[in-house]
Amino acid sequence: MEAELQTLHASIPTTANARQRWRARSSVRLLLSDGRGGIGIGEAAPLAGMSPESAAEAREALSKVAWPTRAPRSLRSIARVVGQIDPRLPSARFAAETALLSLWTSQLGVPLWTIWADRVESLPVAVTLWGSSEGDLVESAREAVALGADVVKVKIGRPGAFDGWLLDTVRSLLPDAELRLDANGALEPAELPARLEALHVYRPRFLEEPAPLDVVTSLDAVPFPLAVDESLAGPRGHVALGRSLRCAHIDTVVLKPSLLGGLGRCATLAARARAAGRRVVLSHLMEGPIARAAIAHLALALGGEAPGLGEHPGLLPLSDGLCTPWIEPTYIDPPELPGLGLELRF
Repeated sequence: MEAELQTLHASIPTTANARQRWRARSSVRLLLSDGRGGIGIGEAAPLAGMSPESAAEAREALSKVAWPTRAPRSLRSIARVVGQIDPRLPSARFAAETALLSLWTSQLGVPLWTIWADRVESLPVAVTLWGSSEGDLVESAREAVALGADVVKVKIGRPGAFDGWLLDTVRSLLPDAELRLDANGALEPAELPARLEALHVYRPRFLEEPAPLDVVTSLDAVPFPLAVDESLAGPRGHVALGRSLRCAHIDTVVLKPSLLGGLGRCATLAARARAAGRRVVLSHLMEGPIARAAIAHLALALGGEAPGLGEHPGLLPLSDGLCTPWIEPTYIDPPELPGLGLELRF
């Protein structure tokens, strides 16, 4: 088996949450060849400010993997190969696992989702409103209306009255959509109870990461459900998940495979969360189509909640001609093509 690494750098339309702004994205592509025409592909695209590693560090880790002579053909043997990579480099682990899984399923002539499920059904997709200005966000909301989006995600936590204005606008345009909010930990702990009460009028399905987990778990009561996301990252993520599953306020667990170290680990975490009666949502870190396709396969296999896999500013710049026509702006159709189901279109 031979490995090839490719690095992509791209400018993207400026986008932001309450804590970060992004104007560029980088990714590392891993291509694995079995020497007989079989190809596996993976993508590491760490996101500055959220991922613990850089694209350069992910590439270095992938370059040092001792790839086996023959492509592994079991989850256990794939895990042994991925285990060579430091757990503190989750996007590199995700890329290696994706490439190995896609090579294996390509050789078998089956789509990647068959690793975890015998049959799957179409899923709705949550559409995130992207932008760095009022005009951008309103335009994004209007596009969601035109697409007929049933599930919409809005980043909140900016200073001043911006959140109220934005949510008023969104609700006027999308009065019946499921509304997901994400604060990325930006809400002030002392103000959190009052902020939650103010947000209740917008009928959110849940609010992701309103504040540090210690603050969330110490609340006496909440007017609507909360969700945990990036608090699960890092070496003590399993501890954070345990605390989250014991917290009555948290009813949804958001899993990002590129932040948590891979699809297999997220499948395990999802099973643990569901066993505790929690909902599970799969999501991305604004990667390209390779990572998005891999996460979509796991989302199809798990079923349930609409994954956060809508289009985003980094998707086209990191595509380099690759696309997934089976992922529509508001839904995912189960692909029947082998492996990841990627197509090359220029």
